[in-house]
Amino acid sequence: MGMIWRWSAAVALICAAVAAVLLPFPPSRPDSWTTPVSAPLASATRALTQAAEAAHRAVREYRTAQALDRWNTARTAADTSPIRIDASVPERVAVAARSVVSEQWAALGPRASASHAQVFVYVDTTLIPRATRDDAKSGTLESRALVDVVFALPKATDGERCVALVRMRGSSAAHIAALSRQSLVGVCGFFAAFGMPGTRVGEWLSATQYRFARRSDWNVARAMAIDAAALYGLDDAGGRCLTGVAGGCLDALSIGTAPKTATLAPQRGAIIDPSAPVAYLAGGRVRNAPLGSAEDELLADAVRSIGVDRFARFWGSPSTPDSAYRSASGTSLESWTQEWLTRTYGAVGERPTVRFRDVAWIALIAPILLVIAVRPRERVLPAAR
Repeated sequence: MGMIWRWSAAVALICAAVAAVLLPFPPSRPDSWTTPVSAPLASATRALTQAAEAAHRAVREYRTAQALDRWNTARTAADTSPIRIDASVPERVAVAARSVVSEQWAALGPRASASHAQVFVYVDTTLIPRATRDDAKSGTLESRALVDVVFALPKATDGERCVALVRMRGSSAAHIAALSRQSLVGVCGFFAAFGMPGTRVGEWLSATQYRFARRSDWNVARAMAIDAAALYGLDDAGGRCLTGVAGGCLDALSIGTAPKTATLAPQRGAIIDPSAPVAYLAGGRVRNAPLGSAEDELLADAVRSIGVDRFARFWGSPSTPDSAYRSASGTSLESWTQEWLTRTYGAVGERPTVRFRDVAWIALIAPILLVIAVRPRERVLPAAR
């Protein structure tokens, strides 16, 4: 037995010597696909990025203000139609546009009403040139999309209606085909089907830029499994939510952590532009996609999960989102969100753990193996012939 302890002590000393030689480990440099740039170039790159973002934001704000001006000009007190076609739209295009919008509106179900939502379609072919010396080669600041859709929330319209501002950049067959491929109801579908949100629910939606309510296709079934790599798009709070850490889901949803004045959205938080980058402040930091790339489906999936009537009670409740959801569905919003993450991105496997019985077996077997290893062996000579 004394030999076993001597061997154990020798192994421990060898390990300690190796650790003393290797530690501390040399500092590692972060891997990068690009070569490091100089400080002046990095500063100039940041300035260029900020200028480009400011230019595109100014264009979006101008186009939205222009569309709202058209909508307000044609608006009447007796206007109760869910679809309004501007006079700029040719008759044949107006018929096709009305058919496309009507189909999407009908998909919201029988609860859909024009009291709190409307779709406004107009044609605008004007361009915004870049500020260059040669106007003939200036190009434009906007994308080349055939159809643009922006959602104006009630506080940007008449205080009562969410308006989908649909800009067609032409009236050709290609523009009509592009219109049919666009989601023309979006966040306004929730206002159409459920009216104005309750006080605390509305504050939460506004503080998070309605990012969890941007899809209103709850009457269309969808596959929950998505690309496995999308799991890595969750931020730290989303990861805690997926793994069941207490409070992780509420943090990912920014419930109880998002101040009322924390919105970073352009258009002063009253405009939802699906093509614009999404970012908002919560808990003193910028959040981009806490629940990953599928988070815009969250509330649409909630409608699928608990049904239209119970979701309507949640949407219109004056209570906090978590209390309202528990009252309407009987389930906490935190536990439902964790289940939604699991269905959408897949469950996370259990962490490997060290069991006591495994340690006990190793402790019993290791000395036996060590005794066998150090036991002197007899050499057997072959018999003489």
